[in-house]
Amino acid sequence: MRKHLIITILIAALGFVACENTIRYEYDPSDGKITILGKLSTTDSKHSIFLSMSYPDRIDSLPGATVECFVNGSRSLAKAIPAGYTEELVNWQTGETVLVPNRFPYTQYEFEANFKPGDKVRIEASKGNLNAWAELTVPQPGTIMSVDTATVVKSFVYQDFDGAESYEQEYVEFTLRLRDVQGEDNYYSMNGNLTQVTILTSVGEGENRVDTEGPYWLSYETFHDMILEDGYSSGMGEIFEDMVPVNSTHCFSDKLFKDTEATVRFYIPSYYFKNYFYYIYDADRIEINSFLRISMRSFDRSFYNYLRAINNMDTYGYDVSPIIEPTMLPSNVNGGKGIVSVAAESIVDLEFEPRVYYRDDIDFPVY
Repeated sequence: MRKHLIITILIAALGFVACENTIRYEYDPSDGKITILGKLSTTDSKHSIFLSMSYPDRIDSLPGATVECFVNGSRSLAKAIPAGYTEELVNWQTGETVLVPNRFPYTQYEFEANFKPGDKVRIEASKGNLNAWAELTVPQPGTIMSVDTATVVKSFVYQDFDGAESYEQEYVEFTLRLRDVQGEDNYYSMNGNLTQVTILTSVGEGENRVDTEGPYWLSYETFHDMILEDGYSSGMGEIFEDMVPVNSTHCFSDKLFKDTEATVRFYIPSYYFKNYFYYIYDADRIEINSFLRISMRSFDRSFYNYLRAINNMDTYGYDVSPIIEPTMLPSNVNGGKGIVSVAAESIVDLEFEPRVYYRDDIDFPVY
């Protein structure tokens, strides 16, 4: 009995102490942390680091910082890039074109360095008494073994209040055979901006002919985990599919094909390759050249978690439920916040047959 009484008294005492252990938060609007964002790659020699100062009540740009990159101990110093102009706006009252400067709360720093798999990379940013850094090892790249193409028709079903509505869309389907890096846990993504379509428009003939060339960067579509996409047939509007996060960052792990091979598929609407002339009315001759660069990127787990968080935010909106994992953007920066990665890439370039159209042969749609 005495033993039970002593235990009861101890529990009560601990509860009393816990209730009195109040921590007071002292709000300090000047208490800032350096935020670093760096998405680096083995295929680039010039790289960008984006710095901000994150305060309890705001985010500011961070000019005048010192940014250094160390590759196996060898140092490169980054230079700040002056804030450029992001877009042109036309004053509807005067017709004057106004250049709008970069209004984003960050400062861009550039440096030159060459990365290769196995390199030890350290990014440091400092200003005053603040210092933040990230250290990582460049991973080995996976391998794109083969690429196959076919034109397919995918049916989409959207649930409306009055019932289901469906439509069909023609796609070029790309089937890739991938090989995993042996003996490691690996994390990948397919590059989201794969297709460059160069359109050469010509007005007039002979000496009066004027050619205008413009590049167009196009993104592709995949709806779920790249590995699970193979064989997945549900429509985008079905209830189950609406509950699954859309894989907008096209990331996946090697959990389902560890140390072996896998097949992944993605889709690009076929009109990206052949129907742009519908939107060009003032040209007599239109030449379309389509190039597809497929890039398989390999990176570490911290950046994979970051991409998964972006998927959740894109799917459910920025007001994410705390039970959806992960809800917060992961960080691999010490002494501050942010994410730094160096991706090793495996690249395949595809060139499609050029298409030439003449105005007299085009049946432009009437709107």
